[in-house]
This record gives sequence, C-alpha cells and structure tokens, in this order.
Amino acid sequence: MTLAEGILEGAVDLHRHGYPEISDDLRTPVSDVDDITTCRDAGMRGVVLKSHVWPTIGRAQLVAQAVEGIAVIPSITLNRFAGGITPDIVEMAVKQGAGVVFLPTVSAASDLARAGISARIAGVIDRFDAAREVGTRMLTSDGELTPDARNLLDVLDDFPVLVYSGHVSTTETIALLKTGRLSDRYVFAHPDSHSIGARADEMAEAARLGAFVEICALGAYPQIGRVTHADLAGMVRLVGAERCVATSDYFFSWSPPSSAMLQDLADGLAAAGLSRRELELIFRDNPAHLVHNHL
Repeated sequence: MTLAEGILEGAVDLHRHGYPEISDDLRTPVSDVDDITTCRDAGMRGVVLKSHVWPTIGRAQLVAQAVEGIAVIPSITLNRFAGGITPDIVEMAVKQGAGVVFLPTVSAASDLARAGISARIAGVIDRFDAAREVGTRMLTSDGELTPDARNLLDVLDDFPVLVYSGHVSTTETIALLKTGRLSDRYVFAHPDSHSIGARADEMAEAARLGAFVEICALGAYPQIGRVTHADLAGMVRLVGAERCVATSDYFFSWSPPSSAMLQDLADGLAAAGLSRRELELIFRDNPAHLVHNHL
C-alpha cells in the first residue's frame, strides 16, 4: 500500500467546476453525472459544484438525484452575473440549499486588474468587456470595509455557510478575516494562482486569522504549470496541514476526472514528504468539517 492509497475514502472536494461553465466551448471531458459517479465510486463523501456564472443549486439537485451515495453541494459565486454581493442574493441562495458562498471572481476588481479569469471570459464572451467592468471592491481607498462588504458580513452572520475568497485580493481577504466574523469557515482560494499571487507571509497571516488555505490540484498540471507538488507541499508546511484543504478545481476539457486529479495531488504531496495524517487532514477531515451541515 502506498502512502496515498485510499486517501479519497471520505474525501470532500470543495472546488469543482462542471458543465456548462462560461460557454459551450469550454466542455469538461465527461458529464457531471458521470464524473461525480466516479467520485462516489472512489469513496468520496461529497463534492461542491462551483460556477463563475450561475448558482449551481438546480444542477446540484438533479445530479444528487442521479448519483446516490455522495453529497452534491451547491454554491453561488457573487459575481455581477449572479447578482453581486447583495444580502438578499446570499439569503436566497442559502435558503435554496447553497452550502458555499464564493466571493467575486471575474467581477473582483483584483481579478480584473490582474487579468485573471476575467481575461479568459473576455476571450470567449464577445459582449463581455473587462475594461468596462466596474469591479467589486471589499475595501475603500482608506483600507476600510466598504458598506457593501459590511452588509455582506451581516447576512453571513445569520447563515453559517462556508465562504470562499474567490478572486478578491489578499489584502481584502486579510481585512475580512481580521473582523473575526469568518474565522474557521473561510477558504483562501488558490493563493498560488495568477489571479491571487499571494506571498508566503500573507498565506501564513490568513491561516493565523482563521482561514483554511486551498491546495489546488489544477495548478500542478503542465497545461497550467504554475506550481509543482513540492511547492504545494511547502504551502502545507508553511501554515500546517490543520489549516489546509485539497481541491481539484476541475474545469477544462483536458482535465482528468476530478477524483483522479485529487489522487494525483495526494500522490504528489506524499512524494514531496507529507505524512499520511497530513493527507487525511487536507483531503478528508478539514473539508468535511467545513461543510458538515451538508454531508
């Protein structure tokens, strides 16, 4: 038995895109039903469906009916397309079953400035002009939370769902965490990515303030090539496995099945020196804790 063998037994993937996502041109290799069936057969306990564009509530319900034996958890990403960071949008999504609220990605001012996913969408959707977007900011020019950000925190106080940083800036993430209102239910999304570009000290600070740092399989594939498994293992050692979650970020036509992405990540992290217990924390225990009400 290898160190990472069977690690998907009880695992939860908190960040998995599906199809459709953004455009008909951006297809996943298989349907959500087929891919999540593979997740279930690998022993996984749950999967969060994410979309940059639409709430995944209806899709998750249908997939859950088609694939028994695994929790299919819906989410909303608070981009302009889905209504933005308005409290009633959050309340509506949560009351329809959303278990995760992603802060803005394509609509985040930081993503627009860094030409992140917004640049990819601009290359697919003719009428989306990133240069004309009024990006969502969580902070004023004085570094204080905006009224919209404060209103968002107010509604999140009433609904203890998991909150993902999306593509807001590291500075915004740390400011939100410093309020203490999202401690132990906030994931700092792929801080190694081009969309975020966090420094090591910023990752450590976010974890100290109560965030979980995402260790994302996607970035280590050669088609993306932003990190190695050794780099990702270094992130785990930096903040501690008790403050990390492993995810697939399954998205593209070339992607292996999402469960295979997780297994590849586990094998790579084990080869880079992480222990079995560390793997159990980041693939199973921590993600399950964060969405335990939906499992």
